[in-house]
Amino acid sequence: MHSDLMKVRRDLKTVRDPYSGNEYVVVLPVIPDVAIIHAAKGSRNGEITTDATRNDRLLAMAAKKTIAVVEELVEPEDVLPGRQEVFVASVHIDAVVLAPGGAHPTACQGIYETDAAHIREYIAASKDEQGFRAYIEKYIFGPEDHNRYLETVNFRGRKQS
Repeated sequence: MHSDLMKVRRDLKTVRDPYSGNEYVVVLPVIPDVAIIHAAKGSRNGEITTDATRNDRLLAMAAKKTIAVVEELVEPEDVLPGRQEVFVASVHIDAVVLAPGGAHPTACQGIYETDAAHIREYIAASKDEQGFRAYIEKYIFGPEDHNRYLETVNFRGRKQS
């Protein structure tokens, strides 16, 4: 509260707690128009289970609209969180899209690992405009659909051990 941050962040305000009398710093809530989150599994009804180490449930609850990209479509009664997973109710999900490998090049907990080589390629490509344009052309605009993208990156989707 007594730092220069209050001088440079105009969105930070202070409020007095009516119960304790203490003063606290607050910020207006972030309300995304659309959130796109990734989940291991989901149902056509909109329930999903997602990685508990991420803030996907909070993001889904905050956004005006949420699209869940899932590795697997299952029956509603099978959308039960396992270890390190959380359940997100259908009231917070506006669309479920089946896209195995949809988290690539990052990992999907328990299903496949991060593609570190691809991330290194992205980092190298993003160092200059020409390299980044070539990367975008190859991986974003080049493949005609998600399956072609997975072929382009040689995605194997192997189970983690």
